[in-house]
Amino acid sequence: MKKSNGQLSLNLGGGSHGGTQPSSDRGPISELYFAILPDPVTAARSHKLAGNFHRQYRFFAKPRSADLLHVTLYTIGSFRCLPEEAAFAAMEAASRVRKPSCPVVFDRAVSFGNGDNRALVLWNKDGNAELKAIYQELVDAMRLTGITPAKEKPVEPHMTLLYQGRLVPDIVLEEPVSWTAKDFVLINSLQGHSIHQHLCYWTLRD
Repeated sequence: MKKSNGQLSLNLGGGSHGGTQPSSDRGPISELYFAILPDPVTAARSHKLAGNFHRQYRFFAKPRSADLLHVTLYTIGSFRCLPEEAAFAAMEAASRVRKPSCPVVFDRAVSFGNGDNRALVLWNKDGNAELKAIYQELVDAMRLTGITPAKEKPVEPHMTLLYQGRLVPDIVLEEPVSWTAKDFVLINSLQGHSIHQHLCYWTLRD
């Protein structure tokens, strides 16, 4: 894992559930995106909530492990073999972000999506405007590198607890899940392997 305040660095070997990246001809799809990570205490609490919901609603899939929980800010794309030029362009864009640290608050768990891979996520219907502002600054910075989102649509900050969940009514939390976002990270997610490689971090201003 590498911390950065605008200096470009590339680390393709570390991160949550770290390991050696498989060879490109047989390796998994890499999904590259920026994200906010919960602090360890919040991640553990969120994982416990996911376990409670898993038992209460008899979901088929197990909750995501605590070290994989994150809030996606901006998805760059999916690649069979992660191109370094895309990663470095993303890092250059991230170094332009000047937003301050901000609260992240989720007050309910809701069903997102449809079909067999429906997700149960933590969400806040009316909050997290600061995260949306960081997203917009990333969009603008990425445009300067020549990369634009595949689909530009309003961002809905959320944290996925599990997939393959059945449709459930909105669950209002007795106590919101909240923390202060002090940095954001560029993640290379190896699809189907539960591996998140943390390529670089950027500190949000105090």
